[in-house]
Amino acid sequence: MTTVAVIQARHTSTRLPGKMILPLAGMPVIAHPVERIRAVAGIDKICVTIPEGKAQAPLADVVERLDGVHLSRGPEEHLLTRFVIAARETGADTVIRLWGDCPAVDPALVTFTMDAYASDKPDWAYLNDQSGWPLGSECQVLPRSLLETAAAEVTDERDLEAVHTWFDRNPERFRKLAVKRPCAPGKHPLEILLDTPTDYAKLCKIFETLYPLYPLFGMDAIEALAARNPSLFEAAS
Repeated sequence: MTTVAVIQARHTSTRLPGKMILPLAGMPVIAHPVERIRAVAGIDKICVTIPEGKAQAPLADVVERLDGVHLSRGPEEHLLTRFVIAARETGADTVIRLWGDCPAVDPALVTFTMDAYASDKPDWAYLNDQSGWPLGSECQVLPRSLLETAAAEVTDERDLEAVHTWFDRNPERFRKLAVKRPCAPGKHPLEILLDTPTDYAKLCKIFETLYPLYPLFGMDAIEALAARNPSLFEAAS
């Protein structure tokens, strides 16, 4: 059984174009989730899926230089199709879905989600923005068989543009495990993701502080930093 981490990314983000190749602690942003997922036991392959087209060339060039990472391409507006293509190209039986704009994704939380999926045996699992951990921790566990089913049956553009919405709208067919932080579910006040220039300024401060101490710092280190130096997490002017 082959488990593949598939990281979605694109060069043509509307709010912060080119964000995946911006420098962050001496590396392009996209290299950080790759580096972090390497630390997760049970991941057999790593894939970055990007849209087709010449506009993605700068990002493709960066990904192709990352050691041992498969670059997959597919239609920009049909993310579901891109994940199916990535799963087929890598021979995945199980896909761990990650986001390139979550450069501080915690290997321990990915492991926690994978272990919960293996223990509970749902159809799929999702650590989402209501999990109780900071926004930017998200990950999903999706069997390839579910992705193939969706690819065969989904016709609504809204579901093709996403990956999991069709599963969410059919809970009688697909049982979801919503992964929660023990004793602390709900939305966390901290946001550790890259969507805007303000986010980038904040992430640069966080990584400048924590990355030299331990490159794979987790969400516990981020929460501790926020407690002792909340100004790092304030919106940049």
